[in-house]
Amino acid sequence: MSSYKLIVHDVPVLVVGGGPVGMLTATQLAHHGVQCMLAERNLELTKWPKMDITNCRSMELLRRLKLADELRKIALFEAWLKPVIEANPLINCYFGLKFKSLSETSDGVVSLLRDTTTEQYHIVKSKYLVGCDGSGSRVRKASKINLTGGPVPSALYLVHFKSRDLAKLRKQGQFWHIYFTHGGFIISQDEVNTFTAHLLISLDEDVDRFDPKEIVYKVLGGHAGLFHIDIDKIMVNNAWRLNLVVADNYRSKRGCVFPAGDSVHQNIPTGGYGMNTGVADAYDIGWKLAAVLNGYAGEYLLQSYNTERRPVTLRNVERSDLHFSVVTTYIGMASEKGTDVLLSATEEAKFPDSPVVVNDGSEEKEWNPSHYTPSTWPGVRAPHVFLKDGTTSIFDLYGENYTVIDFTADGIISQEFQEAASSIRVPLKRVHLPSEPHVRSVWERGVVLVRPDGFLAGVTVTFRRTIQVVK
Repeated sequence: MSSYKLIVHDVPVLVVGGGPVGMLTATQLAHHGVQCMLAERNLELTKWPKMDITNCRSMELLRRLKLADELRKIALFEAWLKPVIEANPLINCYFGLKFKSLSETSDGVVSLLRDTTTEQYHIVKSKYLVGCDGSGSRVRKASKINLTGGPVPSALYLVHFKSRDLAKLRKQGQFWHIYFTHGGFIISQDEVNTFTAHLLISLDEDVDRFDPKEIVYKVLGGHAGLFHIDIDKIMVNNAWRLNLVVADNYRSKRGCVFPAGDSVHQNIPTGGYGMNTGVADAYDIGWKLAAVLNGYAGEYLLQSYNTERRPVTLRNVERSDLHFSVVTTYIGMASEKGTDVLLSATEEAKFPDSPVVVNDGSEEKEWNPSHYTPSTWPGVRAPHVFLKDGTTSIFDLYGENYTVIDFTADGIISQEFQEAASSIRVPLKRVHLPSEPHVRSVWERGVVLVRPDGFLAGVTVTFRRTIQVVK
């Protein structure tokens, strides 16, 4: 160990990893008034493209954090968010600080980190630790959390590049993603001049002999051969292996360490499930830790991170494999018969068995990936709907923490609910909408309790029991 004197930090939460999931976790904590320390081993941000497909749910969560509008303007999420978190007084950022080890105590977590430039060691004492340090997570390994799954027998070669040869690139029109019949695909990162090409390759290929420009030409040419364009700059190129893995638990045995993002799940990128699942992890653990540290929630809420997030992840990893099988089937059919294939699907998250959801005994509505049916069944995400003015989203009426929405004429139930919440110091916003018959018809219930993540904690007939559960 370095001969320097140890630098000691004492913070409520240590976030290890400064990628999108780590930065969003820190942002969510700060959004709820909780100070944290963020430690990232690299001094500079990655050049790898991330969040190519930011889905509707992620944009909904980012909108709650007031990040969605700015995200639409940029291509590299991390490069934009880094100065935002560095300017936040509740987030202490340390880039170039590498996590080494941890020990959980009766008071929380003690972590050892090393400055990669000076070799100075840092001791961080925290109540909780969130591990967002990627697929090789030291935090997960130090917490003795195992992964189930492994690599699939395929690999991709990636080339991230800049080109202003738009006349050729957009020969078939402007695009976001294009899949080709030979297993290649290209992504427009910023709709200006930044692109990422991927080519499906076998595991025995000698990738050291690959010319990245030739790979781009091969991707764009499909079965017709090479399609040449002018490339201004190759930014990143590499081969990488596809994995399908999920952690056995999302929380350490002693309960103070919570891995998130790639540290607990890795999937095939088809369908965009990986980073979107990570965004939801960050939002979820962020508001739950904040609720506990702010004194209005306890152990049940911490338990719900594993109870709620892991089943969603298992489904998302399975769906990514399904999407990939569609692509490989399409490649085989196109090669053999020249037939086009199109198949799409989505996923639904629901937490009826969560310890912080009170079920009213009603029957769950059938779900399928092709048809969305709005539902306010406890444990599902509340449906979006505009108010009768045609412009106000019901989501914009939510408070920062819990929200009780009351469609009844007298509003007595929500008033009682608000008084009960106040008596146990649970922050709650009351929204009374007696003149919104259309919204009520979609939401189905007279009174609904909405969590900070937009999921339903309880409904009219269970409201008295529900207010006890949120504690």
